[in-house]
Amino acid sequence: MNDSSKTETREMRESVHKALRHWTTKTADSDPLLSQLVAVQRAQATLGAGDNPAMLRAAINKVLQEAMDDLEKRTPRVVEVLQKRFVTGKTLQEVANMMNFSTHQISRMQRDGIEQLTDILQAQEREIGRERARSLESVLPPPTYTRLFGVDELCQELVAMLAAPEAPWVVALVGMGGLGKTAVADWVTRHLIQELSFSHLVWIRAGASHTMGGQAEPPSLTYEKVLNQLLAELFPEMRAPLALVDRAAKVRQALKARPYLVVIDNLEAAEDTSILLNHLNELAQPSKFLLTTRTRVAKQAAVRDVPLDELSFTDSAAFMRHHAAETGVTAVAQATDEDLQKVYAKVGGNPLALKIVVNVLDILPLNRLLDGLTQNYPTQVLEMYKRIYWQAWQTLSENGRALLRAMPLTREPADVDYLLAISGLSENAIWPAIEELRQRSLLEVEGDLHEKRYGIHHLTDTFLRTEIIHIPMT
Repeated sequence: MNDSSKTETREMRESVHKALRHWTTKTADSDPLLSQLVAVQRAQATLGAGDNPAMLRAAINKVLQEAMDDLEKRTPRVVEVLQKRFVTGKTLQEVANMMNFSTHQISRMQRDGIEQLTDILQAQEREIGRERARSLESVLPPPTYTRLFGVDELCQELVAMLAAPEAPWVVALVGMGGLGKTAVADWVTRHLIQELSFSHLVWIRAGASHTMGGQAEPPSLTYEKVLNQLLAELFPEMRAPLALVDRAAKVRQALKARPYLVVIDNLEAAEDTSILLNHLNELAQPSKFLLTTRTRVAKQAAVRDVPLDELSFTDSAAFMRHHAAETGVTAVAQATDEDLQKVYAKVGGNPLALKIVVNVLDILPLNRLLDGLTQNYPTQVLEMYKRIYWQAWQTLSENGRALLRAMPLTREPADVDYLLAISGLSENAIWPAIEELRQRSLLEVEGDLHEKRYGIHHLTDTFLRTEIIHIPMT
């Protein structure tokens, strides 16, 4: 046990002793450490304690009594001492006389009992923590990464901001497509879950801000969609339709009552982010919001924007080698740092672009790949990525192209039945096409053992709409 754990245990033991001494009082003035236990908070909710001091005290006593019931199965005599000393309010001498022990023996049994109660409560909190973490993690989409590169300090900065019980209440992770904003948000959220920084979690995928015909949706509709998803998550039993102002009031009430972490992923347009920020500050505190967006936000006291930059060459090279090893692109294993430096000079440190390049190197030799790319970042970065996508497109089979060409119609990740309907491919043809696109980092797969859903990144969507199926982007 390290020094921090020893201090925590000692403080908990003192809190347990103090709470036992206050057993018969009608106030909740025991050490606040016990009030912070999840078991106590659950008991408060069960009893409907609210702000009633007597009921708050009853909740603490309920948790202590349950721990003593557990302890009684192993050491009934120790529990008898605790019951007589604190529940019935007897002195050490009185308990010693009643049980035919010396005061020294009773004092030792009392001390042992408090230590064992502390152990039970701490073990209970750890198990509740594991249970809550499992429950909260089930809300998250499966991670799309096995390891992150070059963002350790950034992740720790985000964790510190979001875990702190003060502003900023809204944190926006800002960067262009393909940099890994979703992966960083996922890692940070999972870390906060393990620390039990929030009692509840909502993860919202903002999705495309345009219609299937390429028309931009009004920013107010983006806010309404987010509000509707929050309402569905916070009040799943609600069926009656509500006016917009009433929906906002219900969501605000829930987010003000308990500390939620709300992640809103994949905001595209600057107007969407701006409109949302005007509303999110009204919903936050103690709840917090983490946004991933492509556009920097206006400076506000309760909002912090955190830029996500491209990877350095060192991190890019490590990322390329890691991705190549994971996907079996053996050609990259032969690459020298000089070879990878040439790729980096053309592509930059965008992880999605680097993944596509690595997978194309399974088909094309390095010199042919480099000849097809032009270094024109940052002024014409999308043109450069367009060339990367064209390289990948030209290596695909006809079935792979047919499936990829249909993907902009999904708008959200879809199951294979929907992909069969929109692509025109047969059951036998679609699975090799899915595997081919996934190997080229052109298809994102999410889901669990029983259900899989398939989608594409926004950069891929942009390429397909502008270069392949010619749907205008507005």
